[in-house]
Amino acid sequence: MDKLRKILMIISLSGIGIVAAMLILQVLGVNMFVGIQLRIMLIIATLAVASGIAISEVSVIKRKKILGYVGLGLLTLSVAFAIVIFSTNILVTESIFNRITGITALNSVLFIIFISLYSKLGKSFIAMQIPAYLSLTGIDVVLSLTIAGVNVFGLPGMVSVFIILCIIAVALLIATAVVSSKIKNTEHISSKVEMVTIPKMEYENLKKENEELKAKIEELENK
Repeated sequence: MDKLRKILMIISLSGIGIVAAMLILQVLGVNMFVGIQLRIMLIIATLAVASGIAISEVSVIKRKKILGYVGLGLLTLSVAFAIVIFSTNILVTESIFNRITGITALNSVLFIIFISLYSKLGKSFIAMQIPAYLSLTGIDVVLSLTIAGVNVFGLPGMVSVFIILCIIAVALLIATAVVSSKIKNTEHISSKVEMVTIPKMEYENLKKENEELKAKIEELENK
């Protein structure tokens, strides 16, 4: 897994560097937003982002193997769909495949966020996790319906509701990240300390024997 994480990191960082260089060329006057240049940039950006997300997913596999592989599979499917779109004329045409790809990618990311949080926190801080999951689900439903062609934001007050959901989701994600970081540090410290658990009676006997041994040592020292 460590080797896979390293490969994904190299792909992600390399992709970010290439995309950044292409955007710099755009600023310098080279038109990168047309033709093959645009397709290449979109594919590289997709691979870079997907590799970055996959890095965290590899960590999830260590804690929740089945869920981790499911998330990685959904992410791989989304990337495959996106590459097909960026490599063909589907990119510039209205197609149901584009919508399916968008919804698949959106739900893949949402699923990965869910299992990443759950794998880190488990049943701890469940009162914080549930609102985070609900707000993220609400955002996902709104965006999925929008991608599917439903004018969700045309409903009265929906824009405000969506903004509130985003604020709640971001706030709770930050909070859970802080909490999970604290838990991880605590577990890391605890893993360095070897603990031995014994029955209370045995502990009392050992304590008594230790005190008797100390008394005998003091007696010998006083002679």
